[in-house]
Amino acid sequence: MSQVKPLQFAYWVANVSGGLVISQIEQRTRWDAEYNRELAKIAERAGFDYALTQIRFTAGYGADNQHESVTFS
Repeated sequence: MSQVKPLQFAYWVANVSGGLVISQIEQRTRWDAEYNRELAKIAERAGFDYALTQIRFTAGYGADNQHESVTFS
């Protein structure tokens, strides 16, 4: 008989310019490493288990800049 695993939560990391969304509209969300450290601490205190990062292998999706996903792993 398998054990029931608890529900786990994740949040999206702001690792692209524009923060959490790719848009031509000015965003209030930062995407630098210090901001992401702050978000990680808040998320851990709130009980989040994982952080999900956007990744781009080929082509583009409109972001001017992007941190490599493994930077925040």
